[in-house]
Amino acid sequence: MSIHINQVLDYLDNHPVCQYADNVESLLEMLHEVYTMHNSIDSEEIREKFRQLRPVLDALSLETADTVFGIVSDLCLEHEQLAFSHGIVVGMLLMTEVRTLS
Repeated sequence: MSIHINQVLDYLDNHPVCQYADNVESLLEMLHEVYTMHNSIDSEEIREKFRQLRPVLDALSLETADTVFGIVSDLCLEHEQLAFSHGIVVGMLLMTEVRTLS
């Protein structure tokens, strides 16, 4: 038995993702959360950049350092989420192109 996209969309209309996952507003956001839970997004380059940031933060007051660190972390998360969602879209477009070749 195959499932058609309209069936999936109808199901999601009647069973919104936000009812089943905390603080998740979309299926794409839930995919991102699950993906990053099981696949590390940390790298040596990222750790090095945070090490470079440490002396700058240490020169600031604790309150200001916390504010700056929060803004930097939020910015990194926003980039990560956008890159993930754009990657999904590009992957879907690629699959569409590949299917037209067959």
